[in-house]
Amino acid sequence: MTGIILIIAGFLATTTVLAQQPDSEILKLMPEIPANISEPAKRAEYLALHYWDNFDFGDMASPAEDDLFERCFVDFIDVLSMVQADKPVYILMYKAAEANPEMLRLAIELSEKYLYRPESPVYDEEKFIPFLRFALQSDALDETLKIRPKFLLDNVMKNRTGHVANDFSYTLTNRDSGTLYGVKTNYTILFFKDPECEDCTALAKLLATSSTINGLIEQGKMTILTVYTGDDIESWEKHASEIPASWIYSFDEAQKIVSEEIYDIKRYPTLYLLDKDKKVLLKDVGLQKIEEYIAQ
Repeated sequence: MTGIILIIAGFLATTTVLAQQPDSEILKLMPEIPANISEPAKRAEYLALHYWDNFDFGDMASPAEDDLFERCFVDFIDVLSMVQADKPVYILMYKAAEANPEMLRLAIELSEKYLYRPESPVYDEEKFIPFLRFALQSDALDETLKIRPKFLLDNVMKNRTGHVANDFSYTLTNRDSGTLYGVKTNYTILFFKDPECEDCTALAKLLATSSTINGLIEQGKMTILTVYTGDDIESWEKHASEIPASWIYSFDEAQKIVSEEIYDIKRYPTLYLLDKDKKVLLKDVGLQKIEEYIAQ
C-alpha cells in the first residue's frame, strides 16, 4: 500500500509503507511546505506540525465527515513515523478539543484503534502515549471519560520498548521453578501462549524451524521461554511434547502475570524480544520482525 507518502513524495524525498490510497479530499487539505525548507527531515517535521491547518474541526456533523477525519487520521499516523510525535499529536488534540469535544473523543478512539491494537498495520504503542497523556490533561474530558485513557496508559507503560521487562516466576512440568531474570543468554524470546490456541501452535512451528533463531539457540545465545498464564494445567501438560526440548516450557503457577497485570497481554500468541539484561528490544511483534532485528 502507498498512501499519503504519494502526496508528499515530491517534496519529502523519502518513501515508506503507509496506510491507504490518497484521494482528492485529503489532497486539498495538505499544507504547502515552504520552498526554502529543503531537508527531507525538516519537510516531514513541517508537514506533521501543520498537517491539520486546513481541517475544519468545527464542521464535523455527519458520518461522512467523521469518515474524512478517520482517513486523514490514518495518514497522519503514517506521517508521525517520520518525526517525533509528541508536538504534532498535541496540536491535533488541542485543535479537536477547542473546536468540538466530540472530535477529541473520536481522536482518542481512533488512536486506540490504530496504535494500540496489534492487528493494526500501523500499531505503535509509543506513538499512542502522547494521545493518552493529552487526554488525561485535557479539561475537555470529565473524570469518567478519563478512566479508560488512564487504564490504557498504565498498560502501555508496562514493559515498554527500551525499558527492562518485569520479572516473574515460572514453573516447569517437573514442578521446578525459575524466573525470567534467571535466564542468562544474550537474547530471550518471551512467548506467551495458550496450549489450545491454534495460532500459538502455528507460531511455535515457525519458531522451531527458523534457522536464525535455532542458530542462536545452538550457540547458547538465545532462550525461548514459553509461558502459559491460564489455569488449565492438564491441557498445558498434554501439549508439552509439541515444544522443542531446547525451549523452556512453563506456566504461571502463582497466576500473577494476569491477576497482578504484570504484562499487558492483548492476545495469544504474544512475543517479546529481550536482551541479556532483559531490556525490551521488541514488544508484541511477529517472528519476522524478530528475525529482521537479529539479522541487523
